[in-house]
Amino acid sequence: MNQSRLSPQHQLIRSVVLLMCLSTLLITCLRVIGHGFFPIDDALRHVAKVLSGKSWADILIIRPEITMDSHPGWHIILSAFQTLTKCDKTVLLNFSVMFLFLVFTVPPVFYFRRGEAWIASIALSAVFFFGSIYRLFYGRPYIISMALILLFCFLWDKIRDKNKPWNELIALSAMTALATWIHGAWYLLALPLVALALARHWRVFGLMSGAMFLGVLCGAMLTGSPLVFLHQMIFHALEAFGKNDFARQLVGEFQPFAGEALVFFVIGGFLLWRKARGEWDIRVVDNPIFYLVVIGWIMGFFASRFWTDWAWPALAFWMALEIQAVLGKYMDSFSWKRLMLAGTFCLVLLLAVTNDYGSRWSGAVSKWPEMENKEHRPWLPDDGGIVYNDNMFLFYQVFYYNPHAPWRYVLGFEPIWMTADNLKIYRHIQLTRGRDESYLPWVQKMTAKDRMILIRGIKPQIQGIEWHEITPTVWSGKIKQKT
Repeated sequence: MNQSRLSPQHQLIRSVVLLMCLSTLLITCLRVIGHGFFPIDDALRHVAKVLSGKSWADILIIRPEITMDSHPGWHIILSAFQTLTKCDKTVLLNFSVMFLFLVFTVPPVFYFRRGEAWIASIALSAVFFFGSIYRLFYGRPYIISMALILLFCFLWDKIRDKNKPWNELIALSAMTALATWIHGAWYLLALPLVALALARHWRVFGLMSGAMFLGVLCGAMLTGSPLVFLHQMIFHALEAFGKNDFARQLVGEFQPFAGEALVFFVIGGFLLWRKARGEWDIRVVDNPIFYLVVIGWIMGFFASRFWTDWAWPALAFWMALEIQAVLGKYMDSFSWKRLMLAGTFCLVLLLAVTNDYGSRWSGAVSKWPEMENKEHRPWLPDDGGIVYNDNMFLFYQVFYYNPHAPWRYVLGFEPIWMTADNLKIYRHIQLTRGRDESYLPWVQKMTAKDRMILIRGIKPQIQGIEWHEITPTVWSGKIKQKT
């Protein structure tokens, strides 16, 4: 139907559905933040780094091979927002959560002819794969790469069907540049290209490979040191997976997942539904989107992020396509029934995501050491001192609450950034599951300016250290004075 000839009723229904979908996504995010949701990991250090105005070398004790920021684009975006608004760290953190959630969830509402199909897919994921939905609120730049996966899913067949798909290729290249500059994991962009190869779409493979290659180069050039940046990101990945004895020593999201068995139930349900409708078509599974789901799921047994960050976005897109196919065949685009069904999808999404089951949105409230607190200050490092810590969670929190602190941390957001000697000590602490004697090499390094800060339910018994519970379960220790 020609849009210029739509009746007022048709225009109203289409506009109301679009407004409902967009409003639901916005309200969902606001409601989660309204619960007091507080990301517990990298979002905190990104905000704190921007507020500190320091380089990582002034924040962490790092190995010499690490010479530049891994997320320069994201820090520039946060810095620009903070400069423009003069906001405090809480607002900046909330901006991180909201901006990235909406960057991922809003564009597909416009991608699909039936935007409510995307809402239904997200609602379905909230029921079966809530961990993936939860990660959309982490306020971390990997969500930009997840948004790139959605764009890939949307563009590949349009590039296939056009003789000169220049606009699509330019859009893909631009988004790839942004993902490289903001997130940095450019080497993982090979995954959707592998999916294209498995689907045997060689022309599309060539065109999209060229566009993404150009995007990676442009994104690297935006960093100001393209070769160093590209090399450092590869170095980071290889070292992160090669400097440990057991998987449990890796950061949580680099550890393997258990298989996400419900994926078979969900995909099988959609395929059986097609079969029951008499609409089976091998192209439903013989396409790059489905192959990307399979690749990411298999690689999830190596590291769970392949599932959450690469396979699940493709699965969400695939499910939305299947839902749209049913809606398109059995429901008029401009019927009042569409409006009611879309409203149902929106309500389910809102309730499924925003309910505070198990205090999942409100359970992170706690107290942490703060430099401005006169009672805390004696138990924090002196100017030029070092925090010896064995917990990245502690780094995120203490750095967030003390972005301008005049000390550095032994362990930050990734163990392989540690110097070789400190990494060896840290790995031994992990292997012994935190036995007190494992910390003695750090005790021998400590000076009067330094502090060892640990999260423990009971007082540590590490020799040579005087301990004080600075906040509940957070113990700070300093070298005992010789008498």
